[in-house]
Amino acid sequence: MLKNEADNWLTSAEAIDYEDNNGENGVAAAAAALSSPPDADASWAAIDLYARDGDMTWPIVLISYIYLQKNMSTMDSQKVQLLTAFVDMVLTEDEGQALLPDYSFNAVPQAWANRWFSTVKAMIILPSTPGTEYNMEGDTTVQWAGMSDTYISKKRSSYSLWKLSEIDIAMTAMEARVAALETTLNDYGIVALHGSGTTNPKNWFAKAMKLLETRARAPLHLTYRAVGSSTGQAEFVGNADNGYQSYNHFSAGDIPMSEDNYQKLTAGKEMVHLPFALGAIGIFHNVPASVRGNTDIQLTACLLARVFNGDITTWDHPDIKALNSNLDPPANQKIMVGHRTLGSSSTGGITGYLDKSCQASWPRGQGSTISWPDTASGHDNFFAVQGSQGMQTHIDGTEYSIGYLDAGHGHDLNFAEIALQNADGYTRTSKESLAADPNGVAAAGSKGVSEGSFPADASADWSAANILNMDGSTTWPITLVSYLYVKKDQQSTNPKTAAALKAFIEFILDDHDGLLEEFGFTAPDSALKTLAATGAGTIVWPAGMEEFVFEESTDTYGGMGTNVISAKRTSYDLYEGGVLEDSLAELQAEMASGSHSSSAAAATEDSDGDPLPLALSVLALVLSLCSGLPGCLALKRASGRGPEARAFAAAAPPDVVGSPANHE
Repeated sequence: MLKNEADNWLTSAEAIDYEDNNGENGVAAAAAALSSPPDADASWAAIDLYARDGDMTWPIVLISYIYLQKNMSTMDSQKVQLLTAFVDMVLTEDEGQALLPDYSFNAVPQAWANRWFSTVKAMIILPSTPGTEYNMEGDTTVQWAGMSDTYISKKRSSYSLWKLSEIDIAMTAMEARVAALETTLNDYGIVALHGSGTTNPKNWFAKAMKLLETRARAPLHLTYRAVGSSTGQAEFVGNADNGYQSYNHFSAGDIPMSEDNYQKLTAGKEMVHLPFALGAIGIFHNVPASVRGNTDIQLTACLLARVFNGDITTWDHPDIKALNSNLDPPANQKIMVGHRTLGSSSTGGITGYLDKSCQASWPRGQGSTISWPDTASGHDNFFAVQGSQGMQTHIDGTEYSIGYLDAGHGHDLNFAEIALQNADGYTRTSKESLAADPNGVAAAGSKGVSEGSFPADASADWSAANILNMDGSTTWPITLVSYLYVKKDQQSTNPKTAAALKAFIEFILDDHDGLLEEFGFTAPDSALKTLAATGAGTIVWPAGMEEFVFEESTDTYGGMGTNVISAKRTSYDLYEGGVLEDSLAELQAEMASGSHSSSAAAATEDSDGDPLPLALSVLALVLSLCSGLPGCLALKRASGRGPEARAFAAAAPPDVVGSPANHE
């Protein structure tokens, strides 16, 4: 925007689009302000149209000129005639001047153009024998004469000009259709909302987003990219390449925004931390049950630090065996340590716990990314993995391995777990801690709030906040808080996207549909919930934003509003997925109890009339339920990744289980 002579701020586009009572825009107004231009054969060197008066006059306007020799007496006479015909064409109102808007130019004032025809053309000194004057055949046909060499006929064309005209007509029609489509989209959506960050709540977020998309009348498109807390933070803050603008609309992490990233948030781009869940990080392993006497392996914080630091490298180390009398691994059996790379909140939790609990044995500090032992440093028993999936694969596929995972994931996969000692000296697994009274994860959160571990201001620097190794008999020592990272000032966000973001925040913080527990998370302490709600209340939303509202009980008429997210709406895949989960849960209970009804047996006989194994009954039901359900194999209980699938694999004969691909 520039300020013009009337002290009005405007862009050139605004000046060109403006039209006054005389039909002139802010560029034509500049020319109109030049009341008396010089004669055509005088010097125009001092003439300009800069900074002319007028409310919407653009201050930088140029004049385009044709320069002609006044004396053309020595030129070819016919060329002189063609030249003057060309100038005629350019300055004729409904010919050349009418073409100018197509090329983003303005016509000159008609009085200026008329000077050519009235006086300037007569000033030219022609050759002593003038050529034949060119004539214009316009819309009116001139018979016979129109075919002469000196007629420039509008009736003549070329294929290229015709085709370009056709394309121009089609483009004009397409522009009208696009404008109509844009109007439609602006009226109804499409509303896009994109987040990225920690992998731990990815399934929770995926289901929440699916429910919001299904229940909204407006077409929502919500996505979440699970890339780890550190990557999510980096994409939320942006980088120098894009002027530190967010690559996502929100992010999530199981650690607070790092101090370094927080300092990159410039004025107007401040953020709020919104804690929405508590989660445990568990230490899982793949030591055969027979080797450990079917008991949990116990480790203190210092022993775990020495393992992860590469000081203890074998399972038969005397200090480990001293704490685990039933452990009898092969001599010098290496501990196959898996660790995350590319930065992760689980790494931040583990290293923070070790740094806080046994710093003497843990010299590597804390953070979502640290320098781990590796082959170059003489440690061939350390393996870098990417993401939770990489850690799951390492633990599951590597005998005598150890690694760390979100506890819920490890429990779902039925992994064996290390029993850790907490600050009060009690040793238990995360699963036992979650089942304790009080819940060991919730207890850690409550203790953190009572000890002032969290700032009162959601937009402050929270980088030092943690609830690792808190006091309490049941507390789990590696408990993380999951946060939503949201920009505090949303005024420049598309209002519909902002409304979707607000609805998503509300859906997560209020734990709609009980998804928090369904996906193995623990609800925050009430005081922590209050911090989150207060922080969400400080977000500044765009003016005129129409918020989404939630319909739980029927609201006749109002429930059909475009901004209503209605629990009365569902989709077939959500319904059928629920049926599948319920059926598999019943079968799991039946398998666990060892009972098998005669009716079920009768329904699952082979061609000889003999009952099929119970595992095949499960398979038959799964396949029948999955027919016509495109997304069913993505369900946890049907994907081969949950404890039910592991039980199924154990029960089924080898030719049924097959490879992992066939199993799934």
